[in-house]
Parts: sequence; structure tokens; C-alpha cells
Amino acid sequence: MGLLYIAEKPDIGRALAGYLWSDGEYEKVVKGSVGYLRKGDTTVTWARGHILALAMPEKYGEEFKTWRNYPIFPKLDEWILYPPAESKAQFEVVRKLLKENEVVVHAGDPDREGQLLIDEILDYCNYKGKVRRILINAKDDVSMKRAFDNISDNEKYKNLYYAGKARAYADWLVGINLSRAYSVNSQKSGFGGTYQIGRVKTPTLALVVNREKEIKNFKPQKYYELYGTFNKDNVSFNAKLKLDKYADENGYLKDKKFLEAVSQKVQGQNAKVLIAEKKMVAENAPLPFSLDSLQVEANKVFGYSPKDVLATVQALYEAKYVSYPRSDCNFIPASQHEDSKRILNMLKELGLKGAEEADSSIRGRAFNDNKITAHHAIIPTGITPKDLDEMQGNIYKMIARQYVLQFFPPAKYISVKFALSVADEMFTGSGKVLKEKGYLAAVQKTESTKEGENVLLPTLEIGDILAPGKYKVVDKVTHAPKRFTEGTLLAAMANIYKFVNPDNPNRDKLKEVKGIGTPATRDTIIAELQGENAKSKSAQACIQKLKNKELVPTEFGTEIIENVDVTLTKPDLTAVMEYALSRIEAGTISLSDYLGKVMTLVRANINYAEKHNFPIRGVEHCPSCKDGVLERRYSKTAKKFFYLCSNGCSWQDTNKPMIFDDENGKPLIKMCPADKSAMRHVFSQKKGTMFWYCPKCEQFYSDKFDSPKRKEKK
Repeated sequence: MGLLYIAEKPDIGRALAGYLWSDGEYEKVVKGSVGYLRKGDTTVTWARGHILALAMPEKYGEEFKTWRNYPIFPKLDEWILYPPAESKAQFEVVRKLLKENEVVVHAGDPDREGQLLIDEILDYCNYKGKVRRILINAKDDVSMKRAFDNISDNEKYKNLYYAGKARAYADWLVGINLSRAYSVNSQKSGFGGTYQIGRVKTPTLALVVNREKEIKNFKPQKYYELYGTFNKDNVSFNAKLKLDKYADENGYLKDKKFLEAVSQKVQGQNAKVLIAEKKMVAENAPLPFSLDSLQVEANKVFGYSPKDVLATVQALYEAKYVSYPRSDCNFIPASQHEDSKRILNMLKELGLKGAEEADSSIRGRAFNDNKITAHHAIIPTGITPKDLDEMQGNIYKMIARQYVLQFFPPAKYISVKFALSVADEMFTGSGKVLKEKGYLAAVQKTESTKEGENVLLPTLEIGDILAPGKYKVVDKVTHAPKRFTEGTLLAAMANIYKFVNPDNPNRDKLKEVKGIGTPATRDTIIAELQGENAKSKSAQACIQKLKNKELVPTEFGTEIIENVDVTLTKPDLTAVMEYALSRIEAGTISLSDYLGKVMTLVRANINYAEKHNFPIRGVEHCPSCKDGVLERRYSKTAKKFFYLCSNGCSWQDTNKPMIFDDENGKPLIKMCPADKSAMRHVFSQKKGTMFWYCPKCEQFYSDKFDSPKRKEKK
């Protein structure tokens, strides 16, 4: 009976083989990442991520080659998958091996996408043998043994597979149909570029666009607060006038003279302690990192982009230094507590701050089986890292430090809230005094206080009478909300429930789905919105990053959000769709029902796009065919915008697409003085300058001030 392991990627395949056959004695049939490893009747092979892809529209009919033809709604049993050219060779290897083996062990990554990409191969190849499932969270020997000890029936993960299919089909239906509908109808009004509409991408873009509108429309307002400084036992402390009965609906008081009058009223009056609440507060160490929390913190501390962080932690994972990177979990299985002494000893040898003092007998709140799903938090494996570059070293230390903190007791504070009565006015304040450092002993920051919080307080008892205080009216001003950075935008995606309408009945439930997108895709979505997407029809940027790391929308990005149906821009709908995916995983709704609702959404948006009155823009027609519209595109390689004819016009001498430079948002077009045909702007490698060339009359012109000038004949 043949046994076949199918891993998601070659590195996991090699890790499986290394664990199965530690002696290294096995047959290698490998060329690059294509092939398999075998010993006896056991074989290990791999995919290369998704080696099957959803077919493009033209596969459902020749008429769908043209963007003007939509919608495309494949029936549930008619979705077309195919192996792209770059993965076809390995796919054929896997297909051949499936015919030769009676049992398969599914070794895809331990998440929805990992489940999907192996299961879809088995379905595509109509595999009828027995299928088992192994969940690999790290590649070190201890983790591999734990994974092998817990191999289960793959049928257990059937609904996870359906959820993966639902996500893929929904993204296709929304992206393909609505990108066509909005692009085609907007171009009728002179809009350039291609609207890349996405189920997750569009509401993410809307977060940036709407935040920028808030900032531009924000008008700073002055307001005032009255503070009193009091003293007891030679200890001075502050309290603020309680504004409840004086403030406006936003909690601000804008009448400075009123507060000055109150200040005069309380001058020289004794203060009486009305409230003095004290309690010991324990503050637990922050949990280990999930991918999104790691990306947010690395962006905040080092300015690393989410995409670079994922690539780096993936490299650390492949080197066996950390556990599975694409995790949305911050907890660790209780069974892995027994690994802590070994891991802490390794980190101690590395000289990591806090590792020496960490107590491996402490079982912090991170060790919680009830919080574990398919994978756990990103943690060190216990293998000593070597030859790390700067970014890898920084990311590894962040992961390791967060793990170390789980083996310290909580920090303990005495928290005090008090209220003083002065001439019938109420002054309130608080204080927080650190009593035991706990985990703070292992981090740089030892304590923190909120604005107005007292670091030192005397002993206050109800009924105490204090000497008259000193008062000061403080001028303040409201501030606009902060722009997103890559880190805070990713955090917003992961905590999207905070941006959902408070009236949405599913708002609290949406906390469970942990945002829109997945830990593996959020960084890609943010990068694509910045124009980093060479494979798309148009890579025109929708947002851009300023020097201070802040994100602002481009004119094109704002244009998209202002012209698509508002349901696409709000996170409510997408978050609810994510919640529905979790219900498919739980088996409470079907794939068919889910896709039916997605198609209803798509139809409604197509109707909106076709009826929407897009603002008329100046339409620039192609100088060659006179009919096509010049569409603005972006070149990631050249890092600049350019224009193409919507009818696909080509230069007559090269048969290559007619490309026109961008000049301040408009196509740069020059016509030949001799025959009035469009000329090509060309760079001369020999002279290092630009010149103009007319393909029709084959004449060259200089580029003085971007205007053609005929060369003088000698």
C-alpha cells in the first residue's frame, strides 16, 4: 500500500522527508523544486502554493475576452481550474503519484488556504483513496513529532475546504465582474485606468480615503480645562474640574471666561475628599505575536512594511527558527509548555534580554487550548538562529522577546481614583503607582501613565480636608484623526469591527472573525493598493506612502471610492461576508447559499455601475484611430504613468502597443509636422537624450522643450 505525503511547498516536503528518514537515505527525484522524495512505499511530494488556478473569463466563453461582456456566473459544478504554465510540471508529478498511492497525507499549511490548495488537487484529479491530515506548525523535530502524533482523518476538515472555496469563488465573482462593470462604464465619461474592485481591497482603500476626507474637513477647535493642584503630607497632586454639567455634546467646554469665573469661585476654599478608591491591579504580559500583531509592531518600531515582515518571518520559518508564520492566533497549546525550558535556555545563550530571569515554571495566560484553532502564535522553536541579516535579526528578537515575557509574573500597580469637592464644584483625578515590576523588568519601558494621571499620590481617605489649592485654566485644541500607516491600516483590517456601523447586529460577532482578509493576504492588499502589482491589467496606485510613513489616497483612489456603490466601500458588508465564511467552517451554512448571496451583491453593483452618473472628465482620444480612449496606466518597472489606446492601437513599424508619456496627468502627444501622424518619444542610448520619431515618414526630430524639431540635412 503506497503512502503519499503532499506538502504545500518544497521546504515543508524536505522537512517531512528529513523527519521520516533522518538517516538521509531516500531516493531524490528532484529538479529544482519539481519532483518528489521516496523511500520504500512512502513518497513525499509538494505543491508550490496554489498549483491550480481559477480560469479567467474567456475559458467560460470566447465572448468574455472582451471586458464589455459581463456578468460571468459559473454554476457550482462548472467552475474551471487549471494548472498555470509555471506550476504545470509539478502538478503532473503530483497527478502521477496520486495514481500510484492508496493513501494520502494532506500536509498543507494549517489554515483555510492550506486546506484548499491540497484538497482542490485531490478533487481535480478525482482521487478515491484514503486521505489523512497532518498540521505542521513548525519544522523542528519536537514540533514535527507532535504533528505526526496527531495525524487525523482529512474528512474532519471538509468544511474548512468549503470555506476556502467560498472565499476564492467570492473574490473571483466580485473582482472579475465589478472590475469590468465599473471600468467600462467609468471610461464612457473619460475616466482613465482600470477600477480594480475587490471584496477586501475596496473597503480597505475606503478606510484611507475616508480618513483623508476627515482630516481635510477637520476644523481645529479651542477648548479649555480647569486644573487644581493640591497638597497633602507634602505631596502635590493634580485634579481636573468635572465638566459633565458644563460641557457640550462632545464633552468640550469652549467658554474660557466661565472657567475663569469658576477658578475665582474656588480660590481660597478648602477641598474635601468625597471618593478615594484604591485597588491592586495586575497587568499581564502582552501575548505572543500573531502575524498581524507582529506586522503592526515591526512597522511601528522599524518602519518595515507588512509585506517585508511576512517575507522575513517566512524565511525564519523555512530555516526552522520560528513556528508557522501566517497565524491569526496569539495563544500556545498547553502541551507546548514543556518545551519552554529548552527554548529559554537557547535564548539565554543568545543573550536575549529577560531570558536569564524568565521562570519556565510559570504558565502564563498564553498557554490556553480553548483559544487554539488550526495554528498557534508565532514563537521560537528552540533551534539557534545563525547568519541572520539585520531585518531577520530584528524580527527574530521581537518574536523571542514576546515569548520570553510569558514566563514572568504580572506587573502590579496600586490604582487610585479620587474626587474632591471644592465650593460645590467637583474635581477628579487618578493615579497609578507601580509596586511590582513583573514582566516590565524584561522590557525597556518600566511604567506608563495616561495624560493627567498622577505618578505619586498621598494617602487619601474619604472626609479628609485639604488646604486650598492652586488653579489654572489650560488652553487646549482638538486634533484631526491621524493618517494610517501600513501598520495601523493592517491593524484596522484585523480589527475591522471597530469601523463597522454600531447599529450592525453582527458587530460583536465580527470580533470572532478577526477582520477582513487573512494574515497571509493583508500585506499583499496594502501593497497592491500602492501599485505594487505587476500582474494586474493596471497597476495604477490608489494610495501612496509619504516620507513619514503616512498613507494618503491618490486622486485615482479617491475617484474609485467616490464612484462605486457605498456598500462596497463600507467594511460592514465585507466583514459580514468574512463572518459567513466562519459559519461555513462551522457547517452552519452551505457553500451554495453563500455564493447565491455573493451573486446578488454583484448584480446589484452591476446595476449601480450601469446607471451611475460618473462625472464627465476630459476625454483624450487616440491620435491614431481617433475612436479609442487613452487609458492611464502605471509601470512598476519604470515607476511612472503612461497611456494606452483602449482599442489596442500599435505602432506601424514595430507592431508594439502605442505608448504615450504622462505629462501632469495628461498624455504627451506630438504630431509629425510632415504628415500629421502621431510620433513616438524615444530615448537615445548613444546620446543619452530623448528624441521624436515618426514611424510613417521615418523622420527624426530633436526633443527641445518636448517639441519636435526636424533635423537639418548635412
